[in-house]
Amino acid sequence: MNRNTRNFRNPVAHYAQSDSGHLTRGLRNKNPFNIRRSNSKWLGKIPFDKSNDRSFEQFTLLQYGVRAGLYLLTKYVRDYGLGDVTQIVHRWAPAEDGNNEIAYVTAILSDVITSEVKRTKDYLYGVARAMCYVESRYVLTKDVFDRAFACLPAPMCAYWMNLPTEGQTREEVDGL
Repeated sequence: MNRNTRNFRNPVAHYAQSDSGHLTRGLRNKNPFNIRRSNSKWLGKIPFDKSNDRSFEQFTLLQYGVRAGLYLLTKYVRDYGLGDVTQIVHRWAPAEDGNNEIAYVTAILSDVITSEVKRTKDYLYGVARAMCYVESRYVLTKDVFDRAFACLPAPMCAYWMNLPTEGQTREEVDGL
């Protein structure tokens, strides 16, 4: 089977192949954000004893790997106060680990246009889409994003939809 036929039958592979034509590590692991292994109890996480990757998390479904990435991005913005793409990238993929932060930020800004974080689901989708592509050469579809987003805890969804979370009034969310 030639490469074009294989890509046609597997549209995910079309976007997530390495230069050698094989699926990228992030897609093999269903972890397009390339989240490092940790003791986090992620939804859909493959346990360490059943995992064949000793460096990165593995998930049972792609949407669970995307959900974990969305969860971390929300923590970075909401809980750690990272207010722009440069700060997110510096924490996610620091230069000290051999990453090109400038190229990473540029790739994200080509999808979201503004560096300042906007509390909208569309902004989160743009950042996540660019990060998945940089990390795994995977083009995150709106369908997979929506399924992953729906699996987030309700306060995280409310945060990106600019809705009041527990204990907040509408005025506090709007900054009034």
